[in-house]
Amino acid sequence: MLDAIRHTREHLQRFVSRDTPQYASFMSLVACILLALTSVILGQWEHSLVIQTNGYISLIDIGNSLLFLAAVDRSTKSADLSFNYGYGKYESLAILVSANLIFVLTIVTIVQAVAMIQSPPQDTNSIVLLAWSGLAFLVMRHTARRLERYANRFHQPMLRYDAELWRVDSWVELGVIAGLCVSAGLRVVEWYASAAAVDAVLSVGLLLLTLKVPIQHGAEALRQLTDRTLPPELQQEILSIINESSHKFCELQSVHTRQSGRDIFIEVDIVMPRHMKLDQLYLIEREMLVKLRERFPTAIPRVYVTPCDGPCTVGEDGLPCTKSDS
Repeated sequence: MLDAIRHTREHLQRFVSRDTPQYASFMSLVACILLALTSVILGQWEHSLVIQTNGYISLIDIGNSLLFLAAVDRSTKSADLSFNYGYGKYESLAILVSANLIFVLTIVTIVQAVAMIQSPPQDTNSIVLLAWSGLAFLVMRHTARRLERYANRFHQPMLRYDAELWRVDSWVELGVIAGLCVSAGLRVVEWYASAAAVDAVLSVGLLLLTLKVPIQHGAEALRQLTDRTLPPELQQEILSIINESSHKFCELQSVHTRQSGRDIFIEVDIVMPRHMKLDQLYLIEREMLVKLRERFPTAIPRVYVTPCDGPCTVGEDGLPCTKSDS
């Protein structure tokens, strides 16, 4: 029982520790819950479709944050026996799911906008709505900045995607504030139908604006799900790093590279002197791998060694490789 409690505590610690990428996703989730619950309740109470739309967007963001939190937690796992090339594709799958959720929300909002135009409300407290929208804007900007910092720190593209969603939501919130001001002015002169039309059209328009990020990153996520060869300039950098150790091996037979999600796979085939000891081989291999990981933090490099079968003067002792008797 105590072991189970300890294990649970250690697992949760990753989400509340500021030194982990999960912390940024967890705080994004907390902000989503606060904004969603308050906006949905307040929007329904004050009959404001714009505020309701923000609430629905936040509800989607809650799903996104849970999805991203699980995906970030999963994608940070190292390669193992089950997935010996890592878990990087979890991020791309999560982004695709997120994009589809926002498309569904757009359809729901259009239906509600039509209903509001047909039956415009008259009892709306614009001052309360404006105060809440201003507070929501500040929360969104702060959350976006935190996610961007953690994305740069831990090289997590999903955190950057989430940051862009929050940044777009904050600009949407400015539009909400402007729309509330216009609607409030129309209600003052008792043009309730016009105020409802402004509210409905603005809700749909702002929601369409939020589709920019899902469309952009959704297409990228779909592309990331398929393996592809690295660009020539990156392959050249990899060859340059390997050639820095060329005086320590006999021959570079081949270099294979590909990218899947955020992971870069590098396979290096080299020929080493037959007389070289295992510990010497290990040191040369480790030096090469360290340099590759320094340049490409998300790289999963592997070095394959073949013994030399001919004369070779490479090695610290200067002895030539001996040919096999066969």
